[in-house]
Amino acid sequence: MHPGEVASISPSLRAHYNMPQNDVTSSHFGTLFGPYLTQQLQAKPLMHGFGLPGSFLDGSTTSDEAGGRQLSLAEERRQRRMISNRESARRSRMRKQKHLSELWSQVIHLQSANRQLLDELNRVMRERDQIALENDRLRHEESELQKKLENAPVESF
Repeated sequence: MHPGEVASISPSLRAHYNMPQNDVTSSHFGTLFGPYLTQQLQAKPLMHGFGLPGSFLDGSTTSDEAGGRQLSLAEERRQRRMISNRESARRSRMRKQKHLSELWSQVIHLQSANRQLLDELNRVMRERDQIALENDRLRHEESELQKKLENAPVESF
């Protein structure tokens, strides 16, 4: 085997990248493309054993390019999902903030209503106390008048 040649590609990689069964070596490239490409392959061996990124010898795209496109599409989908998730989180935070504002508004309203009710309760309790005092005074006056009536002489006509 010559330097820069790929001895074999594992079956799992071959299946994953849709690679043909026969091994491609730098000597095959040297025969087809000359010594310059063979020298480049030996200097910079690429993953998967292909020195021509993006194309096969017949002009069709490589599995790397298709994988790159799939990766690019997956990355694009991931980016869209990330943006969508961020927007969803932003909307959720806005809903939460709006709900919190509504709750605070309700707290302020209820505190105001509570204060008014307490003021009304205090007013009614003061009136009740005044009425109770008035009732006591009137009962005492009644009892005094009752005593005077009992002690008063009876006049006959």
